[in-house]
Amino acid sequence: MHEQAAVSRAEALTLEQARSIAAAQPARPPQQLPLEQAIGCLLAQAVTAQQPIPHSDTSAMDGWAVCGEQPEEGWQMLPGGATSPADLLPALGPGQAIEVVTGTPVPQGTDSVLRSEHAVIHYKAQRLRAVPGTGDLQPGRHIRPRGAEAAQGDQLLAKGQRLTPLRGAAAAVAGCDTLAVHPTPTVRIIATGTEVITAGLPGPGQVRDSFSMTLPALLTAMGAAPQTVSRNQDDPTALAAAFTAVDTDLLVTVGGTAHSAADPVRPALAEAGAETLISSVDMRPGHPVTLARLPPRALPHNTLVLALPGNPLAGYAALIAVGQVLIDALAGAVDPLGMRQQYLRAAQDLEPARRGTRLLPVTVDPGGVRPSAHHSPHMMRGLAQAAALAVVPSGGVPAGAQVRCLPLPTQELPLWAG
Repeated sequence: MHEQAAVSRAEALTLEQARSIAAAQPARPPQQLPLEQAIGCLLAQAVTAQQPIPHSDTSAMDGWAVCGEQPEEGWQMLPGGATSPADLLPALGPGQAIEVVTGTPVPQGTDSVLRSEHAVIHYKAQRLRAVPGTGDLQPGRHIRPRGAEAAQGDQLLAKGQRLTPLRGAAAAVAGCDTLAVHPTPTVRIIATGTEVITAGLPGPGQVRDSFSMTLPALLTAMGAAPQTVSRNQDDPTALAAAFTAVDTDLLVTVGGTAHSAADPVRPALAEAGAETLISSVDMRPGHPVTLARLPPRALPHNTLVLALPGNPLAGYAALIAVGQVLIDALAGAVDPLGMRQQYLRAAQDLEPARRGTRLLPVTVDPGGVRPSAHHSPHMMRGLAQAAALAVVPSGGVPAGAQVRCLPLPTQELPLWAG
């Protein structure tokens, strides 16, 4: 056992090495998807305006398009005004006006739009006057100029941005029907452990499952698309068979990643012919995390296996520190390493781990970051109250110094935290 532990430590990568390997995994090939299906994906190409936005001068108000200065007797009201934004109107000459609604392309010759509430109408004479003192007669007033938001060809969304619902709306306004995106990585989850129960109070030698229920929601928040959750009772052969049958981009396993005879993940990976990319990481907690690449079978590309430790804090810390970078890389992120980290001030001394990098659950307040209570590897209480994981180097971080923080996927750091 001592020799095996020494080998394990020798194979351990630094956290930065492990994150770099995860970030280097190729993104899933781009696909051209309908706009509504592309929501949530990362853009594989920039989105540009297909025509000027707006594509014509339009009225910003319900009212009257007027041409020229107000005649003494008022503007002549032309018949056939707009009743919808789709109506096209005849050109105006000096002293003429025609009714418009919000969004109507203003007719040629329009100088401004007189709002309905600022108009005085003489129906018998079909004449229109403006109430005294209105500012509606200033040239261009209440007219949305063609191309005011974007000229044709302007970039609206950059490559690598996530297509949020509001960015999808911007793409629709730009005239896009489909977009080139990297599909959201699909994930299958396999939990191991004969000692793990999924309901009720655990008895001696048992623990409650703290992963199967929460991982799908957490992985969704991280930018992945979970498909199924299953269990394996520490049977390496059955686990290897499950590895060879996987049909998702990523397989996440929980538990069984250590080097003892009771841990099934490493033997199962070997039996399945997997190539180990990360054997372990010199960090606490979470050091037994493993990343492997399965031979291509059901998919035209390799499926990756991210094997998480079974202790709650260790498993989630490894998922956030290594798994998030991996998911972002598979999803097509431009900068998987730098996109989800922030440097904050330590409100107090942050003690290092006995060996390697420490991933410390922290809370954030106006004074800086502070350790959460109850942050041992087998505990969940501290992480449940945390906003981020502080990456504490071997020398620790003194109070007042900057410390790198990895926000939890379901949390947002306060705006003042930066």
